[in-house]
Amino acid sequence: MQKQKLPAKYAPALAEYALDWLDLSAAVLIRFERCEWMLLAEQEISYLYVMLSGKAKVCMSDASGRNLLLCYYVSEGIMGDVELMMGRHEAISSVQAVSSVECIGLPLSVYAPALLSHLPFVLRAAKGLAIKLHDSVASTTEIILRPFEARLSSYLLQSAQGGVFSERLIDVAEQLGVSYRHLLRALKALCEEGVLEKRKDGYHVLKESELHKKATV
Repeated sequence: MQKQKLPAKYAPALAEYALDWLDLSAAVLIRFERCEWMLLAEQEISYLYVMLSGKAKVCMSDASGRNLLLCYYVSEGIMGDVELMMGRHEAISSVQAVSSVECIGLPLSVYAPALLSHLPFVLRAAKGLAIKLHDSVASTTEIILRPFEARLSSYLLQSAQGGVFSERLIDVAEQLGVSYRHLLRALKALCEEGVLEKRKDGYHVLKESELHKKATV
């Protein structure tokens, strides 16, 4: 994670969230590298994050510590809004950068009281929370009802960077709710079909159109 004082050129991005009135003297610009954890469930959350660029995935852990993917990725909006509205100081879910991520960080210790008392922001945050609820329900329904190959194909399309999928397969298996062996068999089958090719740096997507077809089953 890299952090610096928020440059003035980024301030206009807050207008979308009715935050253009804030004194930004305590705001920071934060950059996360690919695969870096932005939030960890049950650990302290220090900032309200406003996404500027990049992709991240949201996971919820069960009692044993295993992760389940709630939604495949987020590339815009606010993170930490659920905890802010609930008055929690620990993150409810874990968030990991899928690509390099850049966001504005608003220290909750400084800004939380002002944010919660500003109705336009609260209304905008409520809309964002409704969207997250919808996405969460849709993702859960997908995990329960859709064939695994379709879910895996969607995940590959959304997580591959420059046509290369290189995430830790043990983590992927947990997040998609299958065994590690099952995941390996599915990836091997896609390689045998010529959709993927396994190389030292990961799985290369050779036939993106075929993955799209499989993802829509």
